[in-house]
Amino acid sequence: MHYLKRMTRKKGEDAVSPVVGVMLMLVVTVIIAAVVSGFAGGLVDGKEKAPTITMNVEIKNTGSFASSIFKADVLAVTEPIATKDLKLVTSWTNSDGTQGGAEVTGVNNTFGWGGAGFPDEGVAPWGYGQGVKSVNTGKPGETEQQFGNYILVGGTTMYAYPAGQSGGYMTGNATAGYGVETNGEYTDWEYTAGTTVDGMQAVLGKDWETLKTGDVVSVKLVHTPSGMTIFKKDVVVG
Repeated sequence: MHYLKRMTRKKGEDAVSPVVGVMLMLVVTVIIAAVVSGFAGGLVDGKEKAPTITMNVEIKNTGSFASSIFKADVLAVTEPIATKDLKLVTSWTNSDGTQGGAEVTGVNNTFGWGGAGFPDEGVAPWGYGQGVKSVNTGKPGETEQQFGNYILVGGTTMYAYPAGQSGGYMTGNATAGYGVETNGEYTDWEYTAGTTVDGMQAVLGKDWETLKTGDVVSVKLVHTPSGMTIFKKDVVVG
């Protein structure tokens, strides 16, 4: 009788052990999950949040420097956005199947105008209005107007336009520039990415002049600290 009683106790102990083991495994799993969740949450919270922006973008190609333009009016932002923290990306395929586009930051797509009153090098699109320390209503001759140096707020406008021989745009050959001698064509103006580029080439890339009314250009603003795209729009060329 005593022997049977001991055997029963041992059987009971053997039956309890797996339950305890499972419970311990569950506790460990919950602890690990909590640690991982907390760590992941810390990573998310630590990542820089991207601001938001609302813009109206217009692109025109009339065949002449005087009326062809890239224009982006900033309507609203959740906070002031430094253009040094932005990358402007454009891409397009025209009606003939030609593809193009550009990526603009504050350190690339520089160009030399060679014209009186213009900087030796500049970065389009140029800033006008609110958020630009040096407000200039004419040609982009101020350092503060170069992309990468100004702030986007409600009321800021970003412009780019092609070079042409008029009003000090360029010196030298009187036929240099876009649409000066032949409508819709460049004369005596060679494209070299990152160096010899006018404003429209800087923003829209090589062969931008092949864009016609009705073609579509994808325009994006990427907030580089967060890696987030804060603006994207398909713009129909006018």
